[in-house]
Amino acid sequence: MKTRNVMFGIMAFTAATLVFLPSCSKEDEGSISATDLLLAQDEAYADAMFEEVDNLVSDEIDALDKIGYDVSSKKAGLEDVCFTVTVDHPDSVFFPKVVTMDFGTGCSIVFNGDTIVRSGQIIITVTDRKYVVGSEHIVTFNNFYMNGVKIEGTKTRTNLGMNAENHLEMGTELVGGKVIFNDTVMMTREARHVREIIRTLNPMNDTIMVTGSANGVNVLGQNYTRDILEPIVMIHCLNYKWRWVIIDGMVELTNSETGTTTIDYSASGCDGDVIVGKNGYRHNYDFKYKNNNHKTRR
Repeated sequence: MKTRNVMFGIMAFTAATLVFLPSCSKEDEGSISATDLLLAQDEAYADAMFEEVDNLVSDEIDALDKIGYDVSSKKAGLEDVCFTVTVDHPDSVFFPKVVTMDFGTGCSIVFNGDTIVRSGQIIITVTDRKYVVGSEHIVTFNNFYMNGVKIEGTKTRTNLGMNAENHLEMGTELVGGKVIFNDTVMMTREARHVREIIRTLNPMNDTIMVTGSANGVNVLGQNYTRDILEPIVMIHCLNYKWRWVIIDGMVELTNSETGTTTIDYSASGCDGDVIVGKNGYRHNYDFKYKNNNHKTRR
């Protein structure tokens, strides 16, 4: 197992969006089948979208909690904010409350040459304030799309309290997850993860470490499992407008038909590679939200 260096001293924080940071400086080493590569890309894309939702919701609830859920006091004109937020009980007393993030018919953000277009609604039921142990954020979707890909399911985040290292842990569970590329192409996902939040005096410098597993059915109708072998590490990076960026970790995909593939995230600071590996072969994968060709390639 290679030694991994985690950078904790990253400054500043705004809206949280997951970004993969691949590099094309290395050449591929050997051959991996086209099917395995496409399935790995599907998995990376699906995981990125669910993580994007998770981070987006977390950031919004953090902001609302700080102002007592009074949306009238939110500052207007923030960069990249092109959606509206409503709260059924805009106070810090009544719980549970329902928060609706409405992206309308299209809400676009661009960072480092990448583009995400979101539409529809994310609906969050908040059972208590975020830092109350046992509190939950229950996320559902109403006709929600990212770059033309529909997302369905129920995702619950639960405050698990502090671990032995005095780091806050949030448990996440996805039930009935679906990533629908078009009318005939989709994949399903059930997942359980723990997000360990390594907090600093300045929350802008926090780090997240994710562990856990997922399973489902891929676009070819094959069963798969997804296990995090080495924790996924996320920080904020200037080059990506201080969004959450994966800089480290390793994921293992086990397919019922084709065997085991790995996705490896290696980095030095905010410059890194996404490497798909199988049977000793490696392939660099350049992840971009805007380069989703799933709807036309099958």
